[in-house]
Amino acid sequence: MIAHVGTDGRYRFGNDAHLHWFGVGPDALPGLSVADVLGEDAFATMESALTGVRMGDRRSVEVRLAASPVSPARQAQIDLVPEQNDDGIIVGYYMLARDITELKRAEALLRESNSNLQREVRDRTEALAGSQKRLAALFESSFQLQVMLDLEGRVIDANRAFTSAILSERADLVGQPIVMSAFFAGSPGVGAEISGSVTRAASGQASKHEMELALPTGKRSFEVSVRPLFDMDGLPGALVIEAVETTARRLAEQALRQSQKIEAIGQLTGGIAHDFNNILTIIAGSAELAKIVIERLPGAERASRALDNTLKGVSSAASLTHRLLAFARRQPLRTEAVNCNQQVLGMEDMLRRTLGELVQLKLLTSPNLWNVEVDASQLEAAVLNLAVNARDAMPEGGTLTIEVSNTHVSDADAAALPEANAGDHVMVRVRDTGAGMSEETLARVLEPFFTTKEVGRGTGLGLPMVYGFVKQSRGQLILASEPGAGTSVTMLFPRTNKAVAHADFVVAPVVDAMRHSATVLVAEDNDDVRAYVVEVLREVGYRVLEAHDGPAALRLLERSDVTVDMLFSDIVMPAMSGWDLAQKARQIHPHLRVLFASGYPRNVEDNEHEIRNVGLLSKPFTRSELTGAVASVLEKPALVES
Repeated sequence: MIAHVGTDGRYRFGNDAHLHWFGVGPDALPGLSVADVLGEDAFATMESALTGVRMGDRRSVEVRLAASPVSPARQAQIDLVPEQNDDGIIVGYYMLARDITELKRAEALLRESNSNLQREVRDRTEALAGSQKRLAALFESSFQLQVMLDLEGRVIDANRAFTSAILSERADLVGQPIVMSAFFAGSPGVGAEISGSVTRAASGQASKHEMELALPTGKRSFEVSVRPLFDMDGLPGALVIEAVETTARRLAEQALRQSQKIEAIGQLTGGIAHDFNNILTIIAGSAELAKIVIERLPGAERASRALDNTLKGVSSAASLTHRLLAFARRQPLRTEAVNCNQQVLGMEDMLRRTLGELVQLKLLTSPNLWNVEVDASQLEAAVLNLAVNARDAMPEGGTLTIEVSNTHVSDADAAALPEANAGDHVMVRVRDTGAGMSEETLARVLEPFFTTKEVGRGTGLGLPMVYGFVKQSRGQLILASEPGAGTSVTMLFPRTNKAVAHADFVVAPVVDAMRHSATVLVAEDNDDVRAYVVEVLREVGYRVLEAHDGPAALRLLERSDVTVDMLFSDIVMPAMSGWDLAQKARQIHPHLRVLFASGYPRNVEDNEHEIRNVGLLSKPFTRSELTGAVASVLEKPALVES
């Protein structure tokens, strides 16, 4: 009987012997406690031995196992071998048990009568032979890769799992040094490490290793243990190597570490974007005002052009912060049911103009495509970003393929992808035949401002923006690339049952300064931004009240002598967020119109309903954008919360 037990005393693995001894199969064992399976009495007998095992000692103990529905009571000898991690910390133990019932019975009979000695010896021999056969069957059927060695490190026997991993036959291995086998020979430096472990095991010292090995079946990761098997005199009589595959776990850990690193960078960039957009708003407003004043003066063309360049710089900086917010998953998305076939086909002309004549475009759509719920404009921006990256990776020309299809993410696939969910998805894959990327570049390509392009050719925010949009849309981004073999970027979006809405054409409202008789309450914690907004709105004829934070705005709204038609509020403010302010304000004035402004709208996902029913003005904004947004919100019917 072979088992692997954690420090909590619960099974991680058990072989088929448990089914014959206790009626519990290997599939049901993980999570069960040793006491539940072996019985409380047997576990109590083992307790003192387990104390030594928890301190790193190898112990052996004899216990009596009570009868089970499938087996009579029996005596068993249980070997307990501690499991240590690389830091020497005990993380569990291995339990190997054999049935010594017949042996104990033979010993009792021998003590009763010497006349029965010959018969008892014969019975004992037969029992041992049967036990050896059972152990051989367990060895052969184990899912662990196991190989038996002599003290010189030559192969005595290997189980089926081991030979299958290296595509060899047992006869080809027996008698050969284990370090020369295909299991270790293809990995530089590993042979010397295993040779040292074999030497130490021959002197009685076990060891454990984490290894990535190049096998005939591919590159795989293993937890390899080398330990001695002791004879009746307590001396090493043979050695055993056991290997547990950890490939899937290590890939999942690497992916999780990368995801955590990207998340940390995203939090930082999102916070920076808030303050930066406030600064840009002030610069844009001041530049616009200066331009208006200067253009009234004769000979001010050069100054006017300089201010135009300033405003262009503000626009470029705003685009940069927008991409940062997309990467940080903080951009406000206006999600709707979308058919990705229609979106990609609708971009065909624009894509062909962007790619140029040297790049051939292939669009592969699928019939009966499921709908997804995303921001359509951001989806198009993501596809365009990927297309531009692909074009730059094919300076001599090539083929760009955009494929759209239904797909299903299995539970196993979801387990290997951090934050991924199993279920039906729609796949949008952008694949090129360009130069491809090395493993080192691929590991960093989602970091903001990391780029392989020449200086001035890119900001390094294209792929990070795509990553942020996909994750914010509850999707998954998968990158695959090899030098010389091109790059494939796959976006997976969860399926939705919502139907695609038909487009409605709305005529934009006309701003008429003579009709500006409304009262606007401006709640903004940044003094300079608040002063700029108040000045612009008063210039076009609005009555304006101002508050430096949410509580101050509420105090104004509660006054009986104050009438407010619209609340203009920043989202990120101390003491009270714009979301909370709007909710409390509508409890006082149910018909109050609301316009939010923010360069970093935190908690967007939790307030999607609020965004759908009010206006949202992204910082930085110009005077015309500000006045147009205010007029647009005021002309909409007031929303009454139910």
